Amino acid sequence: MNFKIHEMVLSLFFALAFCFSFSIEASAHTYTDSVGNEYNHPNVEGITAEDVENAAAGDKEDYTKKFLLHGATHLNLIWENPGLNDVKAQEKSREIVIFARDAREPGVFNHGDTYIIGATHRGSITNHGRYQHLFGSIYDITTNPVRTLLGAGNLSDNADPTCVDYNQNQVACAIKQQTPAGVITTIAGYHHAEEILTRPNCDDFTLTVTARMVEEADPAMKKDLLQQFVKGVIRKTLLLIRDIGAEILGEGTLMLGTPEYNQEFSARINEKALCFRKDPDFRHGSIYAFIMDPVRGVAFLSGNDFTRNGLSVSLNDPNPVPDEQGNVEPNILTLIHRTLTNTPTGPINIDSIAHGNSGFFTYHWANPDSSLGLNTPDYLSRCVVPGRALKESYIEVVDVSGGRGAPLFVFGSGIYPKDDMIPDESMENLCPVTDDDDDGCAIAAAGNTPQGTLLNLFLIASVLFSAVFLRKRG
Repeated sequence: MNFKIHEMVLSLFFALAFCFSFSIEASAHTYTDSVGNEYNHPNVEGITAEDVENAAAGDKEDYTKKFLLHGATHLNLIWENPGLNDVKAQEKSREIVIFARDAREPGVFNHGDTYIIGATHRGSITNHGRYQHLFGSIYDITTNPVRTLLGAGNLSDNADPTCVDYNQNQVACAIKQQTPAGVITTIAGYHHAEEILTRPNCDDFTLTVTARMVEEADPAMKKDLLQQFVKGVIRKTLLLIRDIGAEILGEGTLMLGTPEYNQEFSARINEKALCFRKDPDFRHGSIYAFIMDPVRGVAFLSGNDFTRNGLSVSLNDPNPVPDEQGNVEPNILTLIHRTLTNTPTGPINIDSIAHGNSGFFTYHWANPDSSLGLNTPDYLSRCVVPGRALKESYIEVVDVSGGRGAPLFVFGSGIYPKDDMIPDESMENLCPVTDDDDDGCAIAAAGNTPQGTLLNLFLIASVLFSAVFLRKRG
């Protein structure tokens, strides 16, 4: 039996999403999304993570429960918002991803040992306020408190959160809720050691041309091998989707296209996310794969650093590299657009980006395997590239829907041809000036500026789970 594996790829990227982003205003009762929708929840107390931390022992369960409902209600308001376009759940997925990313930062939903965790019914992590780098790692669902927490009731059924005592006087609470990919469990108050999580089995993550081969190749061969490496990552991603779909159907308990099937598919895809970063075929030295939205430049997956998932590449290179004709383009996102549309100068027709478009481009970025690539301090607030090393990347557009109109994705990877460092003094503030006098940077701003909207679109791909639409092929 064959499958339209292009549509299944969408699930992988959505599964890579709840691990990424959102923005809250100072008030714990109001959340404003990237397109200006304001969410109020007068019937839910605005209990914060700090409130839970400061609660007396006798009040800990009550505070944890209210804190959980505070976060879960924000997510639910996004899910139920009729103002968001629900075509393939893209806009809702994007906003949930934005919320998830901000929830990993210190603030309303993250303080001390109190934070929010998202998990599938199989126990794999979709979002973790403390261990975000372990996205895709797995809890042992046969042991408590995880077993009890994953058995919580549904928010949509007005169920009371399930709470459990653990580690003496600690309290954790959980509730199930609907997402673009099905039901997940949102957990609050569960603080644990990193070691209790199991890493996924990545034995089947093999490539013909590996990251190591690219890294160790003769300089004259690097570009050709880099292109083969990226194409191999694309093929492996499509095969992964196909194989997981076939595995589930082969078990004979779930029907193709049902909500239960979609949820199981998303959960199993989520369990493989960590392999893109940990498997040596996909990540070695300075070589790693990335996946992004071609229009907004939002990173669905950074094989180097999961903390960059959900961030836009709409950043400026203080020392842009001229192309063969001498043209320079300082903005990385615009440079990507020029590469994919073969438009060295002048206006760019974004609509001409299509499946199979590809190319090489050169710019400055962070080299994870070199002191020259150390992150530039506060690079997001400056709107500059995160590092000063010269990088040459190959990117290729993939239609994940097989021509049915689903979002396009850009797969890519890059090499560092030489140690060419931007002078530190040139890494000044390059954020665009706006009338709103806000943070300015598309990647950092949480306001409602057009830049903020551009940032969040990238997150479409890394959404917690996806609505999976598999179809049989005759």
